[in-house]
Amino acid sequence: MEELLIIKGGKIFTMEGSLLTGEYIVIKNGKIVDITGSMEIPKGAQVIDAEGKYVYPGFIDIHTHTGLWEEGVNIEGSDGNEMVDPVTPHVRAVDGINFHDDGFKEAISSGLTTLNIMPGSGNVIGGQGVATKSTGDILLNPSGIKMALGENPKRVYSAQKKTPSTRLGNAFIMRKALQDTLNYIQKKKKDKHHFDFKLEPLVGLFEGKYPAKIHSHREDDILTALRIMKEYGIRFTVEHSTEGHLIADILAKEGIPCALGPVLTTRVKQELKFRTPETARIYEEKGVLFAFTTDFPVIPHYGIFYSAQMAVRQGLSTDMALKAMTINSAKILGLDDRIGSIKKGKDADIVITDREVLDPKFKVLFTVVNGKVVYEHKSREDLYI
Repeated sequence: MEELLIIKGGKIFTMEGSLLTGEYIVIKNGKIVDITGSMEIPKGAQVIDAEGKYVYPGFIDIHTHTGLWEEGVNIEGSDGNEMVDPVTPHVRAVDGINFHDDGFKEAISSGLTTLNIMPGSGNVIGGQGVATKSTGDILLNPSGIKMALGENPKRVYSAQKKTPSTRLGNAFIMRKALQDTLNYIQKKKKDKHHFDFKLEPLVGLFEGKYPAKIHSHREDDILTALRIMKEYGIRFTVEHSTEGHLIADILAKEGIPCALGPVLTTRVKQELKFRTPETARIYEEKGVLFAFTTDFPVIPHYGIFYSAQMAVRQGLSTDMALKAMTINSAKILGLDDRIGSIKKGKDADIVITDREVLDPKFKVLFTVVNGKVVYEHKSREDLYI
């Protein structure tokens, strides 16, 4: 049976270079099939009257641990780091996510319709991420291989009195795993029955199927990531990029996408020392493709909007602030053919608010995922914040 939803009126931020007012967004079976200035509404269609409201594509958080570290739960719900081996590319985020965790409810009520959920940064190679709708519909699995440089692997394995306990060790472990994978690829060519469960996911990096997603805060760690990935011809993203503003020219020249954030925490460790809310503005000025992240549960999902608001206060353009929560995120994930903007043919992931989202007083009124209304604001009690 055909499901028809029409969003009528409002100020529409398409993120496709055009701002529309008063149009009708026509949605059938989960897809946007038309955007038109006038129409006769078919009998039986579900209609949302957005007159006087603000309409956005569903917001995207490109770096979260939602459902891997559950809300209000200790060891029973801590499933993001397999910290017994610094190289665990064979573990998958999708196998540890509790999709009933309250973090997903918070994401939906906050207007986040897509989450890229990854293992943590306790290991140099932590495992496979997954991009999913906040309703649990899988978009891309794996979405990349999570890796980490800097303090986190050092802290984990120095406590175990094993390598890596230094940044030197981090780089060695990463290089060795990649070289072992190259050797494995050559062995597979000679013996088609040879299979290594641990190394097989890393083959996809060399085949360009998905990127490495490398936790790097400090300038030197970002440059180490660049050096190693260039040595092996692997595309990658910088996750967090706290000191990315110091080398923004290099990031822009090399075309390295960056997840930026979380920017609202205290400087709880040394590698956050030079974090600044001006990084986003510098990225925009230099031409770095970036998107905001909450690193949930480090900060709540709705913190992505406060991150953007703070960056605008420091000089980021409002247009780029919106892109860094929508179409930029989709491009970095390689999913911009489906999500990130309001366009005919794309998934009908749409958020309607009472004010512009860069206004700190805004409220999410409706969240639509795959053409279905999954959240409607009725009272203060229905907010998961």
